[in-house]
Amino acid sequence: MRCPAVLLLLVGVAQAFRICAFNAQRLTLSKVAREDVMDRLVRILARCDITVLQELVDSSGNALYLLLRELNRFDDSGPYSSLSSPFLGRGTYKEKYVYIYRSHKMQVQDSYLYNDKDDLFAREPFVAKFTLPSKDLPSLVLVPLHTTPKAVEQELNALYDVFLDASRRWKSEDIILLGDFNADCSSLAKKRLEELILRTQADFYWAIADGEDTTVRASTNCAYDRIVVHGERFRRLLHTAAAFNFPRSFRLTEEQALNVSDHYPVEVELSLSLSLNRAGHGTRPLSLATLLLTLLLLLLLLLPPQLGLGA
Repeated sequence: MRCPAVLLLLVGVAQAFRICAFNAQRLTLSKVAREDVMDRLVRILARCDITVLQELVDSSGNALYLLLRELNRFDDSGPYSSLSSPFLGRGTYKEKYVYIYRSHKMQVQDSYLYNDKDDLFAREPFVAKFTLPSKDLPSLVLVPLHTTPKAVEQELNALYDVFLDASRRWKSEDIILLGDFNADCSSLAKKRLEELILRTQADFYWAIADGEDTTVRASTNCAYDRIVVHGERFRRLLHTAAAFNFPRSFRLTEEQALNVSDHYPVEVELSLSLSLNRAGHGTRPLSLATLLLTLLLLLLLLLPPQLGLGA
């Protein structure tokens, strides 16, 4: 028996919800103008429900515009929208944090640039809260950070204060910290890593393990890029966590891959039940009447042909 497509649109279905962080290494207009690079960037982003993109340095705004345009043309997994920080940085070199997300699965509820009054961050976190059509996870708070290699320990310890600030602001313990932390190799010794506040405080889970390689070059093996989840809810919903080895998946040489980035994206998958209306890209939960009607139709479809609606 076939279930009508409309029921699949209405019923909340348990599915993997993928959250990614990707240092795209100096993302400029000339970089996305290359057809091969654009194709690979789009294929990477289309795997994720939301991506925190780092190192967007194009001041014209056209690189992001073209990237979103091609992403929305790529397949039917969209539509995608974006939320960008201001340009951040102490000197002449500045970059943005950009959230790229599926707008039929989530909406921006609020966002703010952390008030770094003591100038502890080279690029202070641009914190965002999203709403989701899910009883499992009605809202999602993300705190991105791209540290400077010169002050990794200082910035990662200060990230705990950003967590506290976001937690107080939105009265939420369910927060994800993510980005290129430079949290390995010569940037941060293993002993210093273990002494970080985010390692010694309870309820923080480093989903991307210390032994994970998040770098493209064969000559390096470093867990620079991380995703740290906080709260019992995320630990319960967490399904998988890994770096995405796009050169292997796309069958690229190291040189071809480095044209895209010298970092792998990192990702976590949460197992969520989402109530979606793809026809209108809405995110309203089901009404009681709709739910009862859906259950009735399902019951009729499961009846034998001589009693129900037929095969």
